[in-house]
Amino acid sequence: MAQSRQAHEEQPTRVPSEERGHLTKLAGELARYEVSTDLVDGDAPYLRVTNPESAHAVEDVLCERRELDHAFIASFGVYLGSSGSLGVTAHKVAWLVGATEA
Repeated sequence: MAQSRQAHEEQPTRVPSEERGHLTKLAGELARYEVSTDLVDGDAPYLRVTNPESAHAVEDVLCERRELDHAFIASFGVYLGSSGSLGVTAHKVAWLVGATEA
């Protein structure tokens, strides 16, 4: 069966991944700490968190699927929290970039 020319010209639409959604929610929680966040898309999206008061205070946070939820992982492999504890996770990330006290 022949397909129409229009069917070949259509670009597939990109559906946001679950990981991207959880990273977006984490970015929302981080807003209270006055840090900058940038969602970087790719095969494995990540959230780049920057403390505007320090040019060197940058952390990339990854999101990984787990059996029951999603885990947030620092760029150096340390578990920061889960999608079920966004407030606690946001505090840890803010601490990593020096935006809050322990």
